[in-house]
Amino acid sequence: MTLNIPGLVTRRPLLCLVISLMLALPFLLQLPFVQTVDNVDYFTIEDDPDVAFYKTIKDTFGDDEFFVIAFSSPELFTPPLLRMIATITKELEAIPEVGEVQSIANVDYIHGSEEYFEVRPFLEHIPDDKAGSDLLRRQALDNPLYVGNLVSADGNTTAMVVFPKAHGAEDGSFRKRLLEQTKAVLHKHRDVVDQFHLAGWTMTNFSLSQFMKSDVATFIPLTYLFITVTIWLTFRNLRLTLLALANISICTGATMGLFPLLGITLNNVTTVVPPLVMALALTDTVHIFSHLDKSLLAQSQSPAVALQTVLKRVLIPSFLTSLTTAVGFISLVLSDIPPIKEFGYVASIGMVFEFIFSFMLLPPLLLLCNPAKIFIHDSNGQGFNAFLSGLSNFVHSFPRRITAVTALLLLGALWAASTIKVETNLLEYFKPSSELRQELEYVESRLSGVGTVDISLKAQERDAFRDPKNLAVVERVQSLAETLTGVDRTISFVDFLKDMNMSFHDENQDFYIIPDSRELVSQYLLLYDSGDMDDFITTEYDHARILIRISEHNSAGQDRIITALRSFIDQNENNGLQIRVTGRAVQDVNTIDALVQGQVQSLALAAAVISLIMILAMRSLAIGFLSLVPNMVPIVLNFGIMGAFGIPLNTSTALISVIGLGIAVDDTIHFLTEYRLRRAENLSISQTLRRVILDKGMGISSSTVILFFGFSVLMFSNFVPTMSFGFLSAVIMITAWLGDMIVLPAVMLSFCKKQA
Repeated sequence: MTLNIPGLVTRRPLLCLVISLMLALPFLLQLPFVQTVDNVDYFTIEDDPDVAFYKTIKDTFGDDEFFVIAFSSPELFTPPLLRMIATITKELEAIPEVGEVQSIANVDYIHGSEEYFEVRPFLEHIPDDKAGSDLLRRQALDNPLYVGNLVSADGNTTAMVVFPKAHGAEDGSFRKRLLEQTKAVLHKHRDVVDQFHLAGWTMTNFSLSQFMKSDVATFIPLTYLFITVTIWLTFRNLRLTLLALANISICTGATMGLFPLLGITLNNVTTVVPPLVMALALTDTVHIFSHLDKSLLAQSQSPAVALQTVLKRVLIPSFLTSLTTAVGFISLVLSDIPPIKEFGYVASIGMVFEFIFSFMLLPPLLLLCNPAKIFIHDSNGQGFNAFLSGLSNFVHSFPRRITAVTALLLLGALWAASTIKVETNLLEYFKPSSELRQELEYVESRLSGVGTVDISLKAQERDAFRDPKNLAVVERVQSLAETLTGVDRTISFVDFLKDMNMSFHDENQDFYIIPDSRELVSQYLLLYDSGDMDDFITTEYDHARILIRISEHNSAGQDRIITALRSFIDQNENNGLQIRVTGRAVQDVNTIDALVQGQVQSLALAAAVISLIMILAMRSLAIGFLSLVPNMVPIVLNFGIMGAFGIPLNTSTALISVIGLGIAVDDTIHFLTEYRLRRAENLSISQTLRRVILDKGMGISSSTVILFFGFSVLMFSNFVPTMSFGFLSAVIMITAWLGDMIVLPAVMLSFCKKQA
């Protein structure tokens, strides 16, 4: 079918043009419906039992998402600031998206003696003198439930902890509304406090989504700019530049139209699709343009015949490049992470569009132009051909040395790759100068970490957690957790009971212990009339929860905490309780593990399928396997660079190897296809390689420059992983060019005997 396209498109250009536009139109009409999201909740593993269990914990005890509003003042417990805290707390509680607010203005306080204890609001009365303020400050700092949570250890910083209401997954903008209204509330009190500091998952989640939107607004215009400049500098022709822009616009527009049709949103992974498709759509365009020779037009009967000759020459390799790139992308659907799977679907279909429009839309547009104005390439010209000739002479002069140096370089890269860390650190996703990172560091340095790990403890019978033996199990797990690096504090039902026991014994610190009998526990619970414990124990007292606040944002560090907790739980007697570590950190650690495993599977599948395609297309087992040589070079060097520069394998950089393989093989296909055709002319290997370097050098080099700049655009992101992705992908394009234009011919000259 593909062999008939050049004849069809040059004999019926208007028909092909209309068909192409009709194909593109339904997708282009979907562009206004492309949606972005204001959260990154989608980055979880499909059908993961840990995700399902975490959901049941949130259904039982409430969603553990929160963010902290903190400010500092040496006069924190004076009447003006206390009144402000009380006012802000009430105003925040009135926001529709807020489920609960905890602050020193509304938290309960347990006070008692040996005869009784009472539960009352901590800020029941705002003191009107210094003695009252000092007493309030002392009571706050003496309460273990407050310190590190609602007030700093030095008494100069306080926090209002905001818990959003449960929301539907389809409501992607609730955090935006919540934060806008929160900031409006805080703005009214700037005359009392100069600056409020906000940190927590709500802030991080929303900031990640905002960076994504900013990236989309930046990437597309910059990609257009770089592509325009590259095409102009390569061909110095306004018509070809405009035609190239028209083709990539249709390809990219049709691909973006897939998003609403497939129910996919622009997120931190799929936002890479527009610049990627734009750059790849231009590579086939460049290969077509690079063969528009003046001599070919002079030798042909008509422009249509000349163009048909060009299309026949580039059609098969372009089809194979689109196919292999699509294979690289579609292999990503093996991932269990929805955004990566969605990227694989959209990007692979984008390659189908790219091929169709490059050979059904672009040729008719070329035929509408004055042929003398588009057949401008001079195959006998100087300039770049002189560079290619010099490059060919260099390769032919030192093939074995080039091969040896490449082998040593790859060995060094493999050693450096062995040092790569597999980790994700959300804090390092943001530049050190970013507001979110500075706010987070401010809060965590004065209070507690805003990351969370949960521990679920479930018993078989009701009222199990009235038994001191079961409460002791909770306390042991808490005590172990508090010894772990990165854990700032823990909170559980046991802390409330210990506080009650201490209050019942005239605030004697020696009695900050678990009550020694089931009856005493029941007595305390009967007297305690507050909802503060609802987040930590069920009404049947058969299911308890420990909340662990962590300031460890590195997935490797979080994994260490989780592993230590699980090991302790497994090695100790738990009185028959079912104990399980869960929470957002567990979900994040599982995600990075699944990501790496998925990328290994995707890379293996892509390499196997691409190798098979090359063997079948080249009709040679040797050439098929030979094609892997220049394509392994950029992949191995990429991992070596990551290891050498300490760039971790994370949710962004893990995609590079599969994408890089799918793209890097493109120019190899053009090179080897031309090589096979030239060898059929009974040229020697040496002569063939010289001819191929000269004939395909312009197209390969131009496409490399385009892809280099296309990926370099991503380095303008404010999002560190996207910057790393752009940098490494741009480097892969350069190393892929070296692999195709230098390493591949050097290896062939070194190991093939028939060079005469």
